[in-house]
Amino acid sequence: MEIGFVYILTNPCLDGWVKIGMTERDDIESRLRELNSPTNIPLSYRCYATYEVENPHDVYKNTEIKVPGAGKAELVFTGEDGKEIRKTIQEFDGPGIIQGIHNTDKSITSFAKACFNYALDTKQDLWFATKDTISKIYDHNFKDIFNDLYEAEYKDKFEAAGIEYFYTLIDDAVARVMKAKGGFIWACKNYDGDVMSDMVSSACGSLAMMTSVLVSPSGVYEYEAAHGTVQRHYYKHLKGEETSTNSVATIFAWTGALRKRGELDNIPELMTFAEKLEKATLGTIESGKMTKDLALITSLENVTVLNSQDFIKAIKENLDKELA
Repeated sequence: MEIGFVYILTNPCLDGWVKIGMTERDDIESRLRELNSPTNIPLSYRCYATYEVENPHDVYKNTEIKVPGAGKAELVFTGEDGKEIRKTIQEFDGPGIIQGIHNTDKSITSFAKACFNYALDTKQDLWFATKDTISKIYDHNFKDIFNDLYEAEYKDKFEAAGIEYFYTLIDDAVARVMKAKGGFIWACKNYDGDVMSDMVSSACGSLAMMTSVLVSPSGVYEYEAAHGTVQRHYYKHLKGEETSTNSVATIFAWTGALRKRGELDNIPELMTFAEKLEKATLGTIESGKMTKDLALITSLENVTVLNSQDFIKAIKENLDKELA
């Protein structure tokens, strides 16, 4: 039996949004690194919870065949009693491709419970979407398990909490999400979640504002700026040239680490300092003082574009006011 993990990730810059997905790896750090690296989420993903599940399979655990020529493709299930269920996939008259995917009711149920429990914990509406009008068995099974579990175990709890469970088709969900301001949980199947989380994150600012938090099941945390070395700016700096490098990701990596250190060592003053530094950083940007990368995409008027050092100095001025 194969084991995997359902993970629930939050992000402080995406208020009301969470990412829920699955991985077969027991080190959530590597999955978080993959999710953070290619996207433009301004702040860090944080791991809210992980749930161990059996057979965490979907489109990412598939079987594929490159069909060489004409022939018949069949889908066959052989039960332990030897009985077969057989369906024709396609009568090929030439080369093509075949893909087989699967999942288990137990795995889907674990995923659904993680979604419902998180919604109750945060007191936010839960959305779920598939394409059951096309995938009348595979996607419809997801829909049915979510609905049956909701009716049997969660409906009364949701009503008491003043939140709702909402199911719709995936294309309708995308249209709604593009117009939404957040404030709800959007549960997606594995592939859908990968695509849609990047869609949401791409609208949220500069890569230079994205920090990464790697959280292991054993409780080890690592905070870092997700963008790595900004080589072009670094080489300009070595030449003595002025740069306008956004340092928010690095600042928030430090504040995240300081806050966690304060939490672990019971130092509230350190946690307060981290919160005030974050507030000062965001306040500086919201006041119209920012680096060039943000000035190019902001909707604010009459912004002041600062170089690397002046941006940090502006943050310090706001921090001094917060600490006074």
